[in-house]
Amino acid sequence: MRNKNMVAWAHLIATTVIWGTYFVRLGQSMLSGDLLQVGFAEAMGLTLGIAIGLSILTGLLIEFLVNLIRSEPPSRREADAEAWAGLRATRVAHGVVVTLIMTLSGLALVLGAFAGPTAAAQVEAWLADGFGYGLILFANAGLFVLVLAEMVHYGALLVFLGRGRR
Repeated sequence: MRNKNMVAWAHLIATTVIWGTYFVRLGQSMLSGDLLQVGFAEAMGLTLGIAIGLSILTGLLIEFLVNLIRSEPPSRREADAEAWAGLRATRVAHGVVVTLIMTLSGLALVLGAFAGPTAAAQVEAWLADGFGYGLILFANAGLFVLVLAEMVHYGALLVFLGRGRR
């Protein structure tokens, strides 16, 4: 297995474990009511900080260890293939981000334009009554989009590297 494949697998697994744990913990905090009672900073602030710190640390550690263990440089042809695979995987991940953000924005515009202020007030009331932390949900939805894009990037990179396609 080439270095790029090992790095992609390690990043995919680390991202899934770290951020999967964060979002499960967020869901548990929302469902138990802790998030509403004590606020986001107290209920999830440390968990978010740990997830961010672990993401940075594992990213550095993965790159360092894989390059330390397998230090042979790829051939010119392999390096070109890896570069093209990385570019294509980045395009796919970018497409995920753009699609999800445009979908959310479009939904908000359609609801605002066609349903009028009544629908906006109903949604706001539903968020306030049901959850009480609409902005926190919105911010975590944005974080989820970014994490999902990273996972798609590494998954697509593995597919493109496996195919050896440009």
